[in-house]
Amino acid sequence: MDLYSIISFLLTIIVFCGYFNYRFLKLPSAIGLTLVAFLLALGATVSDHFFPALGLSRYLRELLTELSFERTLLHWMLGFLLFAGAIHVELDALLDRLKSILSLATLGVLVSAVITGSLLYFWLSAFGHPLPFLWTLIFGVLISPTDPVAVLTIFKSSGVKKETEIIIVGESLLNDGVAVVLFMILFEVLVSQTELHWSQALFLFGQEALGGILLGLILGFVAFLLLKDIDDYELEVLITVTLVMLCYSLAEKFHLSGPLAVVVAGLLIGNHGRRLAMSPKTIEHVDTFWRLTDSSLNAFLFLMVGLEVLLLSWNPTLLALSALSLVVAILARFISVAISLKVVNPLRRITFKQVFFFTWSGLKGGIALALALSLPEGPFKETLLAFAYFNVLFSVIFQGLTLEKVARKFGA
Repeated sequence: MDLYSIISFLLTIIVFCGYFNYRFLKLPSAIGLTLVAFLLALGATVSDHFFPALGLSRYLRELLTELSFERTLLHWMLGFLLFAGAIHVELDALLDRLKSILSLATLGVLVSAVITGSLLYFWLSAFGHPLPFLWTLIFGVLISPTDPVAVLTIFKSSGVKKETEIIIVGESLLNDGVAVVLFMILFEVLVSQTELHWSQALFLFGQEALGGILLGLILGFVAFLLLKDIDDYELEVLITVTLVMLCYSLAEKFHLSGPLAVVVAGLLIGNHGRRLAMSPKTIEHVDTFWRLTDSSLNAFLFLMVGLEVLLLSWNPTLLALSALSLVVAILARFISVAISLKVVNPLRRITFKQVFFFTWSGLKGGIALALALSLPEGPFKETLLAFAYFNVLFSVIFQGLTLEKVARKFGA
């Protein structure tokens, strides 16, 4: 099937799922689309037992395989989704809470990844299903960051206080780039089967992270100058689109962090660009374009998340181990949040309610799933993919649905 036909078919499913959710479930779009797509995938699997000639699940599996979820998200969609989120973040509010955001996005990810990888390694061994430590550590890295797409989408209707929301949104925008860099370092060790000295790892991290930030600043500033020099909203919208694509393509070419580059550029354009380089009419059209882009790509992404269950081979043991990985990931998130917040404010009392809310609001999404799908083929990949999917599904549906209630209960 050609790409045009695949996208046409998936858009048809999105419309069906979106309509069903709007008409009957009335859930937030991200949660509703994921749930309906998940149920649709299960329904297609069940239908194969009664109507094998239709082959619905086989058809959907072939479609998902051809489209390649990990490449579609990590190389095509992620830059646009991150930029669409970043241009609406108030830089001043983010800078006011920068210490907390940076601590959660860097130290928090590292602590959570190490705790998740270590606990999972020992518990899986204890239950007679061991995985190499490098693989459990990779799982810790891909599942530890909060997903910016899930956070930005679900938080729109969560009722969380603005000062709390900016920390979690800021963390999600930055820790995604940090986690992808760490994942690529471990991926290189896994593929090359060679040890990586800590100095090499630090150099690679600096190259990817700092290089990505610098690239975003340079390209964002160039785009800012162009926007400031003209007053043509059609051309200005095109400049923002080009900025995203150029950031990501150059970052991949020179082994820099594309997510961090796009986020930095988005913050620059969304704040200084909005105030100093755009007319009110341009701002209106840029915002409209990126809101539409954001909602369309989000619908596509969460549909794919729901349907990805078709690519997994479930059994009772794997299901139980996936539940174990969920407990480990949440526990590690709780400990890492407590440590990160305490480091920033060592003299301030950190309450259980604060830590629990930040833990519960650490939503996972399609990025974790895409990273798991990009791992080398083999039985270990199948296990980690199941772990990642179980965590993402639980996070988007259960944590997403209960986030508003948790926020009200804990006064967040």
